[in-house]
Amino acid sequence: MLDYGFVNLFYNIIYNDNTVYERDLKMEYQDFVDFKNWLHSYHIAIPILDKMNETMFMYFKQAKTTKQMEHLLHLDFTSAFNDVRKQYVDKTHVIFIPGIHKSWPDFTLRNKDVVFIQLKDRLIPQDILTCDPCEQLTSLALYMDECPGAYIFTRDKERFFPMRGEEDIEKLDAILASDDLFDYDPGPYSYYIHLSDLHLGSAHKFQALESLYESLNKLYPHLKSHHQLKFLISGDLMNTPSEKNMYQANDFMNVLKKHYRAKVSFVLGNHDMITIGLSMANRGKGKAIAYLLGEKIQVFDDDKLIVLKIDSNMSGNFARGAIGSRQLAEIEYELSAIDHLEDYTIVAMLHHHVYPVVKSDFLKRKWNEHFIIGKLMDLSKALTDAKNFTMWLKDMHIRYVVHGHKHVPFFMHRNGTYIVSAGSATGSLKESESKYLSYNVLKYNYQTQCFTNCCIIYRDKKYAQRLKIETYLFDEENENEIS
Repeated sequence: MLDYGFVNLFYNIIYNDNTVYERDLKMEYQDFVDFKNWLHSYHIAIPILDKMNETMFMYFKQAKTTKQMEHLLHLDFTSAFNDVRKQYVDKTHVIFIPGIHKSWPDFTLRNKDVVFIQLKDRLIPQDILTCDPCEQLTSLALYMDECPGAYIFTRDKERFFPMRGEEDIEKLDAILASDDLFDYDPGPYSYYIHLSDLHLGSAHKFQALESLYESLNKLYPHLKSHHQLKFLISGDLMNTPSEKNMYQANDFMNVLKKHYRAKVSFVLGNHDMITIGLSMANRGKGKAIAYLLGEKIQVFDDDKLIVLKIDSNMSGNFARGAIGSRQLAEIEYELSAIDHLEDYTIVAMLHHHVYPVVKSDFLKRKWNEHFIIGKLMDLSKALTDAKNFTMWLKDMHIRYVVHGHKHVPFFMHRNGTYIVSAGSATGSLKESESKYLSYNVLKYNYQTQCFTNCCIIYRDKKYAQRLKIETYLFDEENENEIS
């Protein structure tokens, strides 16, 4: 287990309730021994863990509740962990995170009242899966693109200090000694929350929507920026395009705009325009488009970013999609009317997937996904002119594409373009007893005009304390390394 996993476990003991850290502690015995050694290396004392040998650890893993653990082992876990919390919960904590390609020299801080942890393992962002992070560490994933650096936090505040050379160690000491430690400039970053496939209108989606709002409410305070938050919704807002569902979708987007002070951009999916797999009558289809869709191009002037709202439902029954050369030509014509187009970043948003997408390793796969029938079913949902579209993206120098449709979050870099797929924001992904809703958080540097970080958020709808975050970096050649 990497340093990063041990950090997450330690702070779950400090800040989370016992159901989370007890589940995390039920690891392999060798990992448990490594965790105890890791604690000792940072002079962190949790005496009750040191008392546990292999036999005791076996009984610990078998127990289902804290009371059972205490009864089997004759140890007072509740009091022991409360004592540990009291020692650390009100302190200032600093976690140094190295870069991707190079290691940093060991260093110490002058302020001995600070809990300082220097991670030794170099980051491999595509391998970073944070499981059950406490709220204090949830936003750490948002700063992986700014590494190397120091993540500084207390019970209710946090900041990140990027570090580019050994001279920044002195600056970090000075920051920790200042009275305005958490009064800082968040930098030239804005955030885009990518939602998809909500399927509003189904009766069972109301509870899932509440879980989504709860997750967004916890995330929102951590998205510090001088610029307005943006939501990108890549289709299937509704389960079927009835008048009632259209109003519900509109109400949902109004909540996003008002509660999160956000701008919203969206496209329609196949469920927004067809019923039971067959094309709607033209009148109903036109009503859905007129009511919801609006313009094809949306410009976010503060970020100098343009979203192409591509309709991938131009033809085809069932769940297949197509874009068509005429639509692409119309988009080119609209783009030609924008002054200084070269100063803008362009993001193409559509509903259907451009390339095949694959579930994360921790998620269960349906039986048919392992066989030829799975591939045939995937073809029934495909974008039929995907090859022409990817050639057009290359010709137009478009580096970013976001989509939905498959309910599977996925991140890939192919032929010079980053493709980001969103899962269902109201949930359909399974792992053991858990069932996750998911969405993406994209971080954008409006000075360099590049996306830098993608966090895929998995939130368990059944067990509210279960959260997973996958982290990916857009820029594989990290330029933030120490010289």
